[in-house]
Amino acid sequence: MNVYVREYQKIERRARRRDSFALRYLPIVLALAGAVVVGKIYLQSVAIEWSHGVIAKMEAVRDLEVANEELRRSIASLTTRERIAREAADRLGMVTPTETDVVWLPVLDRSSRQAAPAPEAMPAPGPAARVAGWLDALWQEEALALTTP
Repeated sequence: MNVYVREYQKIERRARRRDSFALRYLPIVLALAGAVVVGKIYLQSVAIEWSHGVIAKMEAVRDLEVANEELRRSIASLTTRERIAREAADRLGMVTPTETDVVWLPVLDRSSRQAAPAPEAMPAPGPAARVAGWLDALWQEEALALTTP
């Protein structure tokens, strides 16, 4: 064999090896590249889906906060005097008393009383005086309760 022929055969073998390597591993490389592309697209779609879920939940939170604020305002309006009067009139049939319906009772001011003498100086009251004192205190408390707003 000629030196030139041998060199030519070596070059040809190298070219065949290169060709066989490319033909052998090209489908695997293409499959891997395709898998990377599909995986990237899948991850982007999952990220988009999650972001839509987060946005929807944020909107739900905002709606709930608005509803909560409306409920707080309605609760605040439930305690107004006008509403209490309206509910008392509607549900319970109560009416606002007129001047002739109101009875004014004199109530003794307990804070202006003078200090009572010591119990040793006072004689022991009898049973009738105890009952009268108890009834007097009861009437005064009832009158005070009726006249306070």
